[in-house]
Amino acid sequence: MPLPADHKRLASVYGPGRFADFIHIYHPLGYTQYVDLTGPMPACIREQLQKDYEQGTHPVPYDPQLLSPMGVTDNGEYLFWVSAPPDSPDAWQIAVNEARGPRWFTFAGTLTAFLGQRLRRSPPGPHPRGGP
Repeated sequence: MPLPADHKRLASVYGPGRFADFIHIYHPLGYTQYVDLTGPMPACIREQLQKDYEQGTHPVPYDPQLLSPMGVTDNGEYLFWVSAPPDSPDAWQIAVNEARGPRWFTFAGTLTAFLGQRLRRSPPGPHPRGGP
């Protein structure tokens, strides 16, 4: 799977770990299977989203096959790349699901821009999509 250039730079500089003791970004060399970008966790998450999508259990606003899990928060929100177009990873948006609810948020920018905004505690930038 191709990866956005900013994720590659972030991973090479910081390695596996988390940011602000809250946001875990998956890494190809993750310490456990739960934070390993190439481990079983991303596929498990995508399978659950596919079930939800097909059953209408939770509103998934994107085709689950386009969602590439790339992180999680301590609250349980998952971070995804919306991998469209598949051959242009630097153009991918970020989608975040609400941990205990049906809403999804989309961020039109890079992972490093998303982290910078969230860690500076800037006013919310993601735009709600889906949900009630």
